[in-house]
Amino acid sequence: MYIQIKENIRKSLEDATKEQITLDEIQESEIADFTSTLSFKLASKRRKSPVDIAEELVQKIKPPKVVEHIEAVNGYINFFLDYSEFILLVMDDIKSKEAEYGKLKKKKEKIVLEHTSVNPSGPLHVGRLRNSIIGDSLVRILRFSGYEVETHYYVNDVGKQIAIIAQGFKEGVEPDKNVVDRYKKYKSKPDFQIFFEYVASNQQFESNEEFQRRVQDLIKRAEYGDQKSLEEIKQVANTCLNGQKETFKELDISFDYFDFESEYIKKVRDVIDFLMESKYAKTIDEGFGLDLASFGLKKRVEATILARADHTSVYLAKDIAYHLEKIKRGDLLINVLGEDHKFEFQELKTILTEFYDIKVPLDVVHFSFVNFEGEQLSTRLGQIASVDELIDDAIEKAKKEIKKREIASLDIAPWIGIGAIKYHLIKRDPLKPITFKWEEALSFDGESSPYIQYAHARSCRILENAKIKVEDIDMNEIINKIDLNLKTEEKKLIKLIARFPEIIEKSAKELKPNLIANYLYELASEFSRFYKNCRVLDAGKGIEERRLLLVDATRKVIKNGLGLLGIEAPERM
Repeated sequence: MYIQIKENIRKSLEDATKEQITLDEIQESEIADFTSTLSFKLASKRRKSPVDIAEELVQKIKPPKVVEHIEAVNGYINFFLDYSEFILLVMDDIKSKEAEYGKLKKKKEKIVLEHTSVNPSGPLHVGRLRNSIIGDSLVRILRFSGYEVETHYYVNDVGKQIAIIAQGFKEGVEPDKNVVDRYKKYKSKPDFQIFFEYVASNQQFESNEEFQRRVQDLIKRAEYGDQKSLEEIKQVANTCLNGQKETFKELDISFDYFDFESEYIKKVRDVIDFLMESKYAKTIDEGFGLDLASFGLKKRVEATILARADHTSVYLAKDIAYHLEKIKRGDLLINVLGEDHKFEFQELKTILTEFYDIKVPLDVVHFSFVNFEGEQLSTRLGQIASVDELIDDAIEKAKKEIKKREIASLDIAPWIGIGAIKYHLIKRDPLKPITFKWEEALSFDGESSPYIQYAHARSCRILENAKIKVEDIDMNEIINKIDLNLKTEEKKLIKLIARFPEIIEKSAKELKPNLIANYLYELASEFSRFYKNCRVLDAGKGIEERRLLLVDATRKVIKNGLGLLGIEAPERM
């Protein structure tokens, strides 16, 4: 509806000027509902001042019905909506679509989106959780935007870390008792058991050259097809992955496919053989690689390494083989990666496009890592901030807030706690660093999930206590009975509600779920102002119906929006 109104305004300007105008040239304004700077654009071409052009155009423009009047102000062309018409259009749209409100038309393109893909050497780490939250939100948003989306998780099941753990288990390396005691609450969880072994075995790897040699031999045998060695390593990865899946389930994050690196071992030899024939191929002390300097990817060493001196392949070589398979599955590939992988991604993309002539677009969403209360942690030393601990901590803190405020039931503590985590990690631009602070994440008064959830719960209570049931309001029957003289707070709220589909479209286009998070906070804040200044229940004939429809519309949009972020919307708080 909102986008359509902008489109109609755009067309009215085109008809009046016979000039081509883009939708981006129709902007919001603090003075009017919409404004256009078209007069400034035409000034030099028509050799007139913007003020004169704007005044002339106002006389020619035939605005859409929903526009009440147009004004020319200092060269700007300002459009003012007829809110008595606008509110009926928006309400009718929402009432007919319900949970589908904001959903965009079905697209032809299929997207293959890979996210998270952490090493299976231990539990999920808080610092990497932002990847999962951004990735999962993008999947939900892109699907809501009409795309078919297939989610993939790449399991690095034959990497060096996994081989170290496998060799440690094989030789009976005992986990460090202090590390086990530190995380004893989770000692029966498979991913923590793998983590305990990794810490101990990695110490062996760093201090014992013979153990180090045996690990390298295990990697080499696995890569060259020794099935027993391969199974030893894969078993470690699968055990760890089973524990990680438990955490994903608690976070309501799912994947369509788990792709195992071991599946591409044979194909990686074809990759290396093919690239060795390139004129950019180079062999140096570190191994075989490609000189990508002429593509703007100059490194400290003379080449981007694909195979080590002992002929075992590095991660990039396997990643190339993996992406050569992924491109067969969709029309667009999207990866969610930490900002520390920016250069590696450019290497991957350059090799795929310049050496393999791949035409399937490969996009990326980089994110900055999370600092957790300023702690200095090290996986190698057995010090981690696990997502499991974070979830448990969030739920306990949510319970305390529920008791302190005497709201809701303790049963919804996971919704509030996990919602707080997700929103706190997604509300900023992905490339902006975050320091996770509980007082901000669980605040009921600031830019947080509990604040937005509370707005939803409040809207539910208002509707529950109303004598008029909003589901019984027939738009066709009451059009002439509703008082359409809206207060300022109502106008702002209905306009913001109408913008929801546009926010969805923008978020999907820019691959930024934080735009929806920010929008929901703005909507919850506007709803709070509306509730404070506009009586709803017993507001008077024609007014109560109108405001109940506004409350219901707010409820639906908040629920839909939170759902796109993977956050529950409680009905009571």
